[in-house]
Formats: sequence, C-alpha cells, structure tokens
Amino acid sequence: MRDKIQNFGRALSAMVMPNIGAFIAWGLITALFIPTGWFPNEHLAKLVTPMLTYMLPLLIGYTAGHNVSGVRGGVIGAIATAGVIVGTDVPMFIGAMIMGPLAAWVIKKFDKAVEGKVRAGFEMLVNNFSLGILGMILAIIGYLTIGGAISWITELFESGIVYLKEHNMLPLVSIFIEPAKVMFLNNAINHGILTPLGTVQVKEFGESIIFFLESNPGPGFGMLMAYWIFGKGAAKSSAPGAVLIQFVGGIHEIYYPYVLSRPLLIIPMILGASSSILFLTLVGAGLVGPISPGSIISVILMAPKGKTLLLVGAVLIAATVTFVTSALIIRRSAKEDETLPENRFKPKYKRDAEAAADVAKARHIVFACDAGMGSSALGATRFRKRIETLALDVKVSNSSVNSIPADADIVVCQQGLASRAKGNAPKVRIVAIKNFLEDPVLDSLYDELSKRSDKAAQAEDDVVTGGASTSVLQMSSIKVGAKAADKWEAISEAGNLLVKGGYVAMEYVDAMMERERITTTYLGMGIAIPHGTESAKKNVLRTGISVVQYPEGVEFDGEMAYLVIGIAGVGDEHLELLARVSEALEDEVVLEKLKTTTDVEEIYKVLNA
Repeated sequence: MRDKIQNFGRALSAMVMPNIGAFIAWGLITALFIPTGWFPNEHLAKLVTPMLTYMLPLLIGYTAGHNVSGVRGGVIGAIATAGVIVGTDVPMFIGAMIMGPLAAWVIKKFDKAVEGKVRAGFEMLVNNFSLGILGMILAIIGYLTIGGAISWITELFESGIVYLKEHNMLPLVSIFIEPAKVMFLNNAINHGILTPLGTVQVKEFGESIIFFLESNPGPGFGMLMAYWIFGKGAAKSSAPGAVLIQFVGGIHEIYYPYVLSRPLLIIPMILGASSSILFLTLVGAGLVGPISPGSIISVILMAPKGKTLLLVGAVLIAATVTFVTSALIIRRSAKEDETLPENRFKPKYKRDAEAAADVAKARHIVFACDAGMGSSALGATRFRKRIETLALDVKVSNSSVNSIPADADIVVCQQGLASRAKGNAPKVRIVAIKNFLEDPVLDSLYDELSKRSDKAAQAEDDVVTGGASTSVLQMSSIKVGAKAADKWEAISEAGNLLVKGGYVAMEYVDAMMERERITTTYLGMGIAIPHGTESAKKNVLRTGISVVQYPEGVEFDGEMAYLVIGIAGVGDEHLELLARVSEALEDEVVLEKLKTTTDVEEIYKVLNA
C-alpha cells in the first residue's frame, strides 16, 4: 500500500516538479512588480495573470501528457488543458493534472490500435490528424464539463483552507503532513497538491501560507540540532553535515532516517511545524511562490515585501520548539545503538543469485531517490568523490527511483524506496541504506570496491614488473584435449576461461564473437587468438590470457586451429601480449608438441617463459 501511495504521489509531483522553475519565475515577478511588491511596476505586473492563467497550467498539461506518451502525449495534453482553462475563471492546475494524462492515455491507446495498419506514405497524415481531432474533442469536453467541475473542487479546497486559517485550525494539517513526509511523500504533497492550491490563493491575496506547510525547513533543522548536541555515535557525527544540507541546501530527505530510527520524534516534528503555522496565521503572513528546495534561502527569496522577518521568525519558532521537544526524547536514550542505525542495522545486501550485479564488474552505480534531484544527487556526489582515489572505471550517477537507467549495475536508495527500486529494476542489485551521509552499508560497498581496486593495482604491478607467470596466465585458465563443433564454440570456451580467471566480465565473451564476425582471428601455424572489440575494453578487469587445446583441430574460415588463445588486455596491453605469445611459440618443434600434449603444466611453462 505504501508503494502504491508513493507511486501515485510520484505521478502527481512528476507533473509539477519539472516546471518548478516556471513557478518560481512567476513568483518572483509577483513579488517584485505587483502594486504591493518590492518594485511596483504597472507594465511588468501585466505578466502575472497570463502566466498564472495560461502558461503554468499548459506547462503542467504538456508535462503530464509527455510523462504518459512522449511528445504526442505532451501536445494533446496541452490541447486538452486549453479547454479547461477557457471553461473557467479559476487557474486550472488540477484540471491540467487530470486532462494532461487522460488525453495522453487516449492518444496512446489510439496509436496502439492503428499500429501496423496504416498504409505506407500515410503515417504522417494519420499521426497529425488523429492528434488534432482527438485533441479537439477532448478540449471541447474539458470546456463544457470538466472545467466547471474542477473549478468547483478547487474553490471547495480553497474555502476549506481559508476556513481553517480563519479559525486558527490550519496548524492541524501538520498532523498529516509531517508523517507523510518521512514516508517519502514530500514531493507529492508539496508539488502535487499544495503548490497548485497556493498559486490559486496568491492570485486573490497576493501571498499564501500554503507554500509553507510542507517546505518549512525549521522542524528538520531543530531536530538535527538536537541530535548534534545530545545524540551519540553515528547520529552525533553525521548531524552537522545533515544540518547544513537540510537547512541551507533544502534537501529535507536527509533527516527522514533520523526520525524513522526513533519514530517518537514525529511528535516534535508535528509540534514544531504546527507552532510556526499558528504564528503565521496570527500575523497574516505567507509566501508569494513555492519554495523548492525547502531552504531558508528559498524562504527569504519568496517572502513578500515587508514580511521577510516574519517568515524567518516562523522558521526559527519551528526550529526552537522541535529542538526542545526532540532533546527531551534523544537525551533519554542512553545506548548508542538507539540513536541511529549504526548497530541496529548491520550491513547486508539482498541479492538475486542469477541477476544481481557483482561489484567486481560493476560499471555504473546509481543513487536513487523519489524525485532524483535532492538526496540522490547529494549521495552520488559524496560517493563519487569518495571512490576517486580508487581509480576505478566506475560511473556514479543519480536518478529518480522510477527512472533507473537501463545500464545500472547497482542501485543505492533509502530503505523506504527499496521495494519500488526493485520493482523498477528487478535485475539490478539494490543496496538499501538509511542515511546518504554516513551509513555502514555504504562503507561495506566502498570496501568491496576498494578490494577490486587493490586487485586491479596488483595485476598492473605484475604486468609492469614482468610477473606474468602469476597474473596474466593461470594454470586454471588452460584446458587440453578439448573438442568443439565450430569456431564459435571454441571462442566461447576460451572466453569463459577468461571470465573464470577473473580477467573479464561475461559481456566480453559476446564482444569476442562480434570481433570474429568482423574478421577472422586465425593467426597462422594452427593458432587462433580471439579477443574482444575496442568498445569491449570496459569489460576487461585485468590483463590475461586463456589457452584451449584442440588436438583434432577446429576450423577457422578454412584453416585448422589447434591452440585457441583468448586474449584480454587493459589499454594497449593486448599488443604486448600478442608479441609475447608469438615469441613463445616461435619454435615449431615446441609448438607442435603443445598441440598434442596432455600436460597442462607444459603449456604453462612454455608460455610463461
């Protein structure tokens, strides 16, 4: 149920979040140029109403449609949204969030229905007219019916909020918002629900307290400060960094693990948020636009003229109340393992035995969060810097948990999002953590990568110092008396020995096949040297060779190969390997003996020489 709610909330916020910059632009224009703004300007203030009435809903409608069915979905989503915009006097944010995905779903179903049935040369005609006709129909429906209904719903919501505000009951919404936030529904609440409602209020009142309900940085700041002063162990050491990231950077997700580790702390969070909302209700202050991210800097920028100190005061009130009440709870904890997951949550990975990526060959590590912009970007940046000294060919990036890249080998996400990550990337190894700043599971992942770095460095040292006898060729990478139906089977066998020897990832074997299709790797004198393509070098873990002997021979494009030597080299080391192999096999008498010997050690000694 939690995952379903998160996914629904994610769908809502995904319509608005990409357009937050447009909301902020509109908010700044409002704050600066309306008659009560910082720099009143009658001409520039004319931008406010058209942007609110047309630009913002159309952007939401296009984005919502695009999320469902690409560009065609975006275009028809905007067309349908235009219908509800014209059909009412209320800014149609909710209407756009309904019509955008609905229209895109309709065009998606139509495209699927006619797929493969349109005659050649008529594709563009059908595409353009289908979108135009269906868009027209949906715009008319929106204009005649949906616009009025959404207008009524919007006014109902607005009236409810005004009622709560006038009766000093608005602080009660914190009872629902604060628990929902730590369940990673913050973006859905802020961008999917509150931002549209707050924007409507700004049109009437010039400011809205609604923008402050979820994005208030005060409660998180107060709770983290309490951990910093009264916490123990990992909580105390990681809190200073979390304070800066949350309060100044505006990434609220950073404090969720602290609350989840001691659920009782949700009470101070509610009390702190409620107290600041009550204060703003009494003094009659709000914001002129959404604050995203929820930083103290954003609060100051979005404060209306003459009310900056009131907004900052509200943040400090929330921080103080939360700090005091959190300190009472945290101080009662005498054991270090009760403050953060340092001892309670021991490092462990959930692996899929067949599909999970192995750290030894991982090329892409993805940090994922709900929106793919805040905490995941922070985690990826910190981990990327952490592994720089390991000198590994590993890419570290961040993304939304719903949009994990196809080439991801490992996904790192917070525990509350682990099941969603697994559902969106079932064949990828999921590393569930509690804290992007300091977590023993991240330490374990780093240790695994460090071991991989040590092995790679040792292999490089062996090559440089001439230690090929122990690193480039192993006894276990030699097979005698083999049989193969054709060269493809022989190449596969040589490649699999490279994989088992720890020289390459499994993908390199496919690249060996691809290289053979380009041109034969038969060298002459009964020797074939299959190796991967240039693009497959990323799958080479260290330089090495494998040897498979075929006493009866295997055909390579009309020639018979008796020794198939698989080669994998880091950088240009394969060239050195080729030269060394050729030199070792220059003696024809020795070569003929190697083609038939049953002694693996004999081949090993000759090539090592």
